[in-house]
Amino acid sequence: MGWFLVVTPLHQAAENGAIEWAAEAEYSCGLPEEAPTLRALPTVEQVLLAFRKAGCHGTPWFQVVGRGVTEELPECPGAASCVPAAGLDLGEVRLGVDGASPDEPVELHQAVTDIGFRKPSGRAVLAAAVALASQAGPLLVLDDSGGNAFVVSPGDEPAHLAEHWPW
Repeated sequence: MGWFLVVTPLHQAAENGAIEWAAEAEYSCGLPEEAPTLRALPTVEQVLLAFRKAGCHGTPWFQVVGRGVTEELPECPGAASCVPAAGLDLGEVRLGVDGASPDEPVELHQAVTDIGFRKPSGRAVLAAAVALASQAGPLLVLDDSGGNAFVVSPGDEPAHLAEHWPW
């Protein structure tokens, strides 16, 4: 499987035009009629805490200043143990940090504009998005094909979302 998912706060997607693009997707779920309220972007620390709260793991494509990344994002225990352990592998994880290039180390207080997942478990991305939405507000999830767009909002029931989740 060679796919990529991007998660971004819904208000960020409205600001940069991604919400209009998402409306044109072959499949969309939860897109609002009106632009969402502006709010603070989640920090690197909030994103990583949400991943841990959801029980997710992955391979970081970022470095946190002064910390070992595995302290913040555990590595996949391996295919043999990952699948029996609910398959919550986020794959290769990239953090888009406001004002930083992708190669720069990030700091825990910096704002995250988007999160990229290469070859993730769809179940893991859903779990991570549900956990992050409770802190960051509504999130837009897009795939690299442009065919699917999905909104995860605070308070959404994971079981209900899973019934409609395209990944």
